[in-house]
Amino acid sequence: MTFTALHFEFKIGKSTVGEMVRETCAAIWNTLQKEEMPEPTTEHWLEISNTFYTKTNFPNCLGAVDGKHIRIQNPKNTGSLFFNYKQYFSIILMAVVDANLSFIYIDVGSYGKESDSNIFKESSFGKKLYSNALNIPGPIRLLSSQGSPQPYVFVGDEAFVLHTNLLRPYPQRGLNDERRIFNYRLSRARRTVECAFGVLANKWRVLHRDGYNFEDMESECNDIEVRGTGSWSNGIEIRETYAEYFVHEVVVT
Repeated sequence: MTFTALHFEFKIGKSTVGEMVRETCAAIWNTLQKEEMPEPTTEHWLEISNTFYTKTNFPNCLGAVDGKHIRIQNPKNTGSLFFNYKQYFSIILMAVVDANLSFIYIDVGSYGKESDSNIFKESSFGKKLYSNALNIPGPIRLLSSQGSPQPYVFVGDEAFVLHTNLLRPYPQRGLNDERRIFNYRLSRARRTVECAFGVLANKWRVLHRDGYNFEDMESECNDIEVRGTGSWSNGIEIRETYAEYFVHEVVVT
């Protein structure tokens, strides 16, 4: 139901409806966030990783990350800040999701024109990841592998910057069989966040709409490898290790 419909049905101003929605959402978040979306402990990360391997056969995976554009009507005096590469106005919901399609972390409200990689890097979760402050377990050998210990990782699409703890697909040009297999396996794990967005949109049908009035509520990266902060070169080596592992792995049953 739109704010306008609520305005007519209950005979209250649209600005009042908007304020009530804001206050209600804030109360829900402040009351339930620590229970429904607590910061994971090391033990919790290990549980998430085990579930990811069971459901997607991707070892040492702690979550899938992606951004979803939420259509809006362009706020006044904001120019093209909310105009995204898909050619409509939006805010971005950035999320990290586990293999059970549960949200581990969200960041809401960034400008539609911003890239997923930059939003993630500037989010509280991204800052903790890049400063090693997420209680992530130490590296271990990939299951059934006799190789060196590998770090736990998150998986994302081409919009994200490669990092020691964040893997993205290989660029599509010049793929060999090993890299093609890696991309397929990463995609299987990464689809969990897309499925979670789908479940969310089906639950809250407003996310299927062409847009809502943002004032009532008050460039994608390409295939070029971008040198990010800290551990870009480590990310390349880790991705190569995973690619080789997927070619020679023995599946644990």
